[in-house]
Amino acid sequence: MSDQTWLTSPEGLTLLRPFAGAPYPHPSRAQGHTYQGKLFDAATHYADSTVGLVIPAGFAPTQSTDFIVHFHGWGNHVSNVIEHHALRKQLAASGRNAILIVPQGPKDASDSGCGKLEEAGGFERLVREVAQFLKADGKIPTERIGKLTLSAHSGGYKVTSAVLEHGGLAPNISDVLLFDASYGGLEVFAAWGAQRNHRLLSLFTAHLASENFQLQTLLQKHGATVATLLEQAPGLDEKALRQRRPTLIHTLDLLHDDVLMKRSYFELFLKTAS
Repeated sequence: MSDQTWLTSPEGLTLLRPFAGAPYPHPSRAQGHTYQGKLFDAATHYADSTVGLVIPAGFAPTQSTDFIVHFHGWGNHVSNVIEHHALRKQLAASGRNAILIVPQGPKDASDSGCGKLEEAGGFERLVREVAQFLKADGKIPTERIGKLTLSAHSGGYKVTSAVLEHGGLAPNISDVLLFDASYGGLEVFAAWGAQRNHRLLSLFTAHLASENFQLQTLLQKHGATVATLLEQAPGLDEKALRQRRPTLIHTLDLLHDDVLMKRSYFELFLKTAS
C-alpha cells in the first residue's frame, strides 16, 4: 500500500499518510532513545510521521464525525498494527459509525514516548488536522468532531494518559479502552474513569494484576463503582460491557499480544460503546 493512496477492501478504505501533527519527528527524540543499552536512532525510529486512517465499510457521514484513536505498543509500526491485530476487520464488524486513526509512535522501538501527542493540545491538533483532510478529500461533510474513543495496547498507555490530562477535546472523549496497557498513568485513568458517562475498560493479563488492583482502589477513592470480571474462553458477555462504569477484566489465558484480536475484543469493546 503506497502512501496517500486509499486501499479498498471488503472491510472499507485504508490510507497511510504523513500528518504534521503526528507524534514524530520531535525534539524529545532528536538523539534517538536508548533502552537497556540499545540505541534506537532518530532516523530509523523517530522520523516517520505516518498516520493510518480506516473508514469502515458502511460508514455513513453525518454532521459530526466520531473517531477511534488507537495507540500501539512497543516494537511496532502502523501498517503492521492494522494488519496483525485485524483492526480494519474488527472495526467493520463492530458496526461503529466511526473512523479509526492510528498514529505512528516510536517505530519498531522499545519506547512508550509519543512526541507531539504528549504536548498540551497535541492530540487535538492531530485530530483536527485529520478531520480537515478528510473533509477536503470528500470523505466527511464537515470538520466537526463527535465522540472520541481512545484505545491503547501495551506501551500506548503513556500517550493515552497524556491525552486525558492535557491533550484537548476532553468533552468529546467518551471511552478509554486499555488492552494490557495499565503500566502507569493510573491516577489519570482513575480520575477520568470515575466521572459520569465515561467508560473505562481495562483488559489485563496476569503480569498487570497488581496495577489493576491499584487502579480499582484509585477508582473507588474517586467514588466509582467498579465492575471486575474474569475472562476466559469462549469470551465476555456483551451485556456486562455496555454498562457505563469502570470495568476491569482479568484474562486467564490470553497472551499479551493476543488481547486485541484473538477473541475480537477490539470489535466487542467498540460494539458495546454508547
